[in-house]
Amino acid sequence: MKTNVFNQIVSIPKTFLDNGIRSTMPWELRKRILRLNLFLLFAMAVAFTSLVFSYVNQLFVSSMVHLFAVFLVTMGFFLNKDGKLAASKIVGILTINLHLLVISHLEGLRSGTYMLIFPLLFTLVFVIDIRKSYWQITLTGILTLANTIFIFLITPYENALQKIPKELYSSLFNTNLCISLTLTAIFAFIILKTMDNHEMKILEEKNLSETIYDTSLDAVFIVHASSGMVTGCNSRALEVFGYDDKTPIINKPAAELLGENVSEHIGLFNAHAEEERLAWDGNMELIKQSDIPFHAYVNIVPFHHEQQLYCKISILDITDIKVAEFETIRAKEKAEKATLVKSRFLSMMSHELRTPLNGIIGTTNLLLQDEILESQKPYMDVLKHSSEHMLNLVNEILDFSKLEAGKMILENNQFNLRHFLQKAAQPFKNSGNGRVRLIFDIDESLDKEIVSDELRLNQVLNNLLSNACKFTEDGQIVIRAKHESSDGQNLRVTFSVSDTGIGIAPQYIRQIFESFTQADAETTRKFGGTGLGLAISRHIVEKMGGELMVKSILGEGSEFHFTINLRISKNRRALLQPEKENVLIALTGLRILIAEDNPVNLIVVRRFMQKWGIRTDEAANGLELLELYHRNEQYDLLLIDLEMPEMDGAQAVAEIRKTNTYIPIIAFTAAVYDNIQADLMQKGFNDFIPKPFKPEVLHRKIRQLTAYSAIERVKYV
Repeated sequence: MKTNVFNQIVSIPKTFLDNGIRSTMPWELRKRILRLNLFLLFAMAVAFTSLVFSYVNQLFVSSMVHLFAVFLVTMGFFLNKDGKLAASKIVGILTINLHLLVISHLEGLRSGTYMLIFPLLFTLVFVIDIRKSYWQITLTGILTLANTIFIFLITPYENALQKIPKELYSSLFNTNLCISLTLTAIFAFIILKTMDNHEMKILEEKNLSETIYDTSLDAVFIVHASSGMVTGCNSRALEVFGYDDKTPIINKPAAELLGENVSEHIGLFNAHAEEERLAWDGNMELIKQSDIPFHAYVNIVPFHHEQQLYCKISILDITDIKVAEFETIRAKEKAEKATLVKSRFLSMMSHELRTPLNGIIGTTNLLLQDEILESQKPYMDVLKHSSEHMLNLVNEILDFSKLEAGKMILENNQFNLRHFLQKAAQPFKNSGNGRVRLIFDIDESLDKEIVSDELRLNQVLNNLLSNACKFTEDGQIVIRAKHESSDGQNLRVTFSVSDTGIGIAPQYIRQIFESFTQADAETTRKFGGTGLGLAISRHIVEKMGGELMVKSILGEGSEFHFTINLRISKNRRALLQPEKENVLIALTGLRILIAEDNPVNLIVVRRFMQKWGIRTDEAANGLELLELYHRNEQYDLLLIDLEMPEMDGAQAVAEIRKTNTYIPIIAFTAAVYDNIQADLMQKGFNDFIPKPFKPEVLHRKIRQLTAYSAIERVKYV
């Protein structure tokens, strides 16, 4: 109970002190309001004490004056509560001065009321911020001084305005003296305590700033802007620049220590000192005391102190970062160079491998089309299969290099999805020597024209079917295409290839999609392969927006599946019936000029054209090609190898296009690189045939381009 009463008593002055103060206010404003509340509390205490004393001694006129003073001070409290700080301050100062003037004149100098001026002077320290309000302290000081002088000039020693007994003057004087001394002592103590707290706060802030200053990772210099002299630095600055103490740094020109660039920026700040300048930052090369250069990130911030302009210069040593950047750039350049060398090597190897393969595969196809002994057919089939397998290996390595370099770009072709799936599975119909059945499970609703990359989708299915055939000795292989959904613009389809082969052990499921990896060494030895097929297929499916996944049970079989969105084509096209193998129509009457430096490739392509009824002329290089062409310009088409001695194919075509822009020209090349079609078109070719070539593809392109040639000839006649 006693504690509650005490807390309530203590809360009364605290309520007065917190008058007008809100938690959201800045600390500086709260401090000013607190000082004003102390001042008003002092004025109220003096007026109220005097009121009680006057009333007890039956000095009713003085009591009325004291009561009016209490009223005015209370009004000042309410003004402060409403946020009218300046008005409250004016009311308080005027009330105290007017109160002292009136009561001194009313009671006379003999009463000693004038002595209350001394604690008033102490309280003014709380009311006015001397550092920011010179005019306020000046006006208040003048008012208080004038009031004091006026009191002593006009106030009589004793006044007859109210009756004061002679013996009461002694009590009045002693009371006023006591109040004056008590209040002076109290406010002197408060002022000293405040100054001590202020000094402690300054020391704490100084210690905090010095701690931050000296523990900063940046080297910090303080430079006087007008003189350009260094006036201070932190410990990190000594470490960075190699000094033992601050003596050689202080009062040293910044230009000498930090270089002319820093000095120029300081000079710019000094030249525009009156303007509000933003900080500057950037990279510079500075020099340590030992003449060792280093890279630095420099930040220069201008500030004012004691009406002088200074610059704080923060320096961060970024030499290690620059070295790391340089090493990264070098490593990147080295990697790019290695990638370029690898690409060139692969391109060269592609050309060198494809050229003999073209001869092998072409010759094999010619022999298979001719009449051969029945006993020779198995050997010819082995030769055909082995050469095509070699071509697949070369293609896989080239595709993988494209994927590594991120240069595989999907194209958009229009094709019928159902017919595409039937055609993709066609080569695998007779696999397994009759012990493996190939089953189609394709939704009837997939008989639609779609737009996608036909070649890459075929490559994925070819890889999956090839693996299924390779690892399945008995049973069945099922190729499925399931229509999942459609929104009128896109078709969502799930493709899967399942088999009843050897299956995959759970611990190998993850690694089969990695490059150059198969399930285990035994698989590689038994079945062969590069281990790139699934890795390439996974990347292609991901580029198409799907994910290639597998479900497998060891000894029972595997299922590979993926789901992708395919854009539905708005256009319908007539489906051409594929020409049956070995039944290509004759192209009798056509005359073609062939430029090829490899005699085997020349023999192969010439033999096919002779079978189709085409007359041919041959050249071994670009110069011979131009000579034959200009001697007889009645050719229907030119088939030109890109890589030839004396003059290459591109140079020869450039010469021909100067005089003839309509004759169809096909590039015959073993080179494989990005955007080959667009590049060759730009060089003047109409199309290209990659080596090794498929006879039916060459036949089709000759038919298409010579029909185009005939139309163009009519135009130019």
